[in-house]
Amino acid sequence: MSFFRVVTEDEASPELRQLYARIKDAFGFLPNYFLAMGRSPACIEGHVAMAGSIMEDGALPQKVKEQLGMVVSGLNTSSYCIAAHMELLRNMGVEKALSRKLATDYASAPFGEKEQALFRFADKLTGKTADVDRNDIEALKRAG
Repeated sequence: MSFFRVVTEDEASPELRQLYARIKDAFGFLPNYFLAMGRSPACIEGHVAMAGSIMEDGALPQKVKEQLGMVVSGLNTSSYCIAAHMELLRNMGVEKALSRKLATDYASAPFGEKEQALFRFADKLTGKTADVDRNDIEALKRAG
């Protein structure tokens, strides 16, 4: 349930409609998150640019970054983010059962040591940020 008025596709200006279309192309759907920001297309543009920069393939492939997003969403018990990341992972060919496992019990999910090291780091970074130290970074490097 929304506590404030969103800007639907039907109500959107031509500029905002184009922006919504770009988001739909990228995500495969239009998340309510962006509808809630519809009153500020500049804010949406900034978010899309930032997310695009973060999520592009680099040191980690996009799929691994989305899997990390699912782990963190589960740790934060964010049902909205879990649903959004599940849909994005589904678009990448990841089955819902595996996405659910990442959100609820990543440690027993069928991933190699490299990915599990990333998941453990994300867990510590999410829940115990002040405890992250050089040893955690070195553990990631050792895992590859």
